[in-house]
Amino acid sequence: MSISAPVVLVTLPILALDDEGTSEMTDHRSPRPAAAGLSRRGVLTATAIGFAGLAVGTRATPAAAGPDRAVIDAELTRLFGDYGDTAGRWTGADSAYSVPLPDGRIAWLYSDTFLGTVNADHSRPTDSPFIHNSIIIDDHGELTTYTGGTPDAPRSLVAPEGSGDETGSWYWFGDGTVEGDQLRVLVLEFEKTGDGVFDFAFVATAVASFRLPDLAVTVRSLPDSPISWASAVLECGRYSYVYGVEDLQSTKYAHLARVPRGRLTESPWQYYDGAGWSADPTASARILTGVSNEFSVQRLGGVDGGGFGLVTGDARESLSPDILLYRSSTPTGPFTDPVRLYSTPETSGNIFTYNAKSHPELAGDGELLVTYNVNSFDTADVYAEVDNYRPRYLRVLR
Repeated sequence: MSISAPVVLVTLPILALDDEGTSEMTDHRSPRPAAAGLSRRGVLTATAIGFAGLAVGTRATPAAAGPDRAVIDAELTRLFGDYGDTAGRWTGADSAYSVPLPDGRIAWLYSDTFLGTVNADHSRPTDSPFIHNSIIIDDHGELTTYTGGTPDAPRSLVAPEGSGDETGSWYWFGDGTVEGDQLRVLVLEFEKTGDGVFDFAFVATAVASFRLPDLAVTVRSLPDSPISWASAVLECGRYSYVYGVEDLQSTKYAHLARVPRGRLTESPWQYYDGAGWSADPTASARILTGVSNEFSVQRLGGVDGGGFGLVTGDARESLSPDILLYRSSTPTGPFTDPVRLYSTPETSGNIFTYNAKSHPELAGDGELLVTYNVNSFDTADVYAEVDNYRPRYLRVLR
């Protein structure tokens, strides 16, 4: 099916606060090289995908235990921790996809994002600005946060047309890639369906194109599909492979599409039907059960036996702390023989972890760089301690 939807120009200005907060673009820079209030239930909506069916979860077949060689990445933990604590800008977010840019910088893509300051006791002010998506550009250790709106009233970087204050609909960011001078980010539109924390529904997938280096943005809709096509992007050979999720709440299934490389918004997509490729999005087949809404697929080096690795939180079991690595000889799968890379120590009580993924551009030979998100079912926790709503960074030696 052709991607024929019209381009919608996003009118929100891109803001990049300078250190004095006076720039026309919102430029939240780190202090060194190397904002409307939020209801106390609001942050949970960003991470409630799939949690509405928690009671239905079943016990998964245990994954094989991998080598106990996962360590906290001290450099990234310190870089983002210091920036979040002292810059007076970004104080935490979820998603945390990363995309290497042609000039050597890295774009970190975030969904629900807290801005503002951090209190001396490491708590977050309850009137901290809260938006649904943002980008941090890491320029060799100097961080800059990009949002929409103004310094005094930040907004999401991208919002659905006509969404107003985004109380009724919004975009969450998925994975991205670079095509020429465009950073392409897959975005998921959701809409509120009621007053409860879990009262929202997936609407559609779109591609937000940010022109480099100024990040001027346009948005193009993708064909209607019940699959959220934003979980992972793999550039391989002549194609960009886009992985999506069929989210049935208690169970999630990975799906796969592809498009000629460099033509994410221009060429008709093809969908893997289990045996070959179809132009019909309804023919898309399930290729793996029990993935999280966000995951990653990457090439593996020779030390890992080659092929491709899929890193995901173990969604075969409700609230599992385990991060798994599946392997396949091809991008289409089958992805088999899960190995447990790590069990998140934060998972306890109301605190949960989710959406683990790898970042191959940040990993050395024979290792994986993995992030995961932390949150709480009690929103008061994310205000009481900022680390309860910040990504974690791991290096897993293989």
